[in-house]
Amino acid sequence: MNDPAKDFKSELEQAFDKAFKSAKGGDVAWNEFMKTYGIAPLGDKEKEFLLKSDMKIATGAFPIELRRVFQVILAKYAAVATAAENAAVLTLLNNYNIDVEVIRYYNRIKPFTGMSDIFKNAKSTTKNYSEGIGEARKSAHRCKSCGAPRLEEMQYDECLFCGSELFVPNN
Repeated sequence: MNDPAKDFKSELEQAFDKAFKSAKGGDVAWNEFMKTYGIAPLGDKEKEFLLKSDMKIATGAFPIELRRVFQVILAKYAAVATAAENAAVLTLLNNYNIDVEVIRYYNRIKPFTGMSDIFKNAKSTTKNYSEGIGEARKSAHRCKSCGAPRLEEMQYDECLFCGSELFVPNN
């Protein structure tokens, strides 16, 4: 007999693993894996934009693609748990934090920077974000999950890098 709670954990870990083991920006095997969940891979222009962004990756699929797979898996097991009244799966779903898992993934795929690069990176990053902002009357917003910068005048609701909500409406 299948254990849905075990299957849920296994399916999430399999998605994480396949994303991590794919080539930088994803590969054919990762794209096929995504298609099994009914998810279209990012387009070439989107991938090129993300590869050129300040949020670097050394290997693996983009975090936003993994988030989309996670979302499908969560929806699948929410339906299973509800139909079967499975308390164990419902507890796992309620305790699962997709933002934390996507950030855990990003921390695994981002390039390693040694101690000597920390201050150099901080200095160059500070310069890049602050240079010209005052003159152009622009300000950068940062994603609350991954820290990816976004200019104020760019209109979208989700982070283009990790997929988390940029602006949570006040209720």
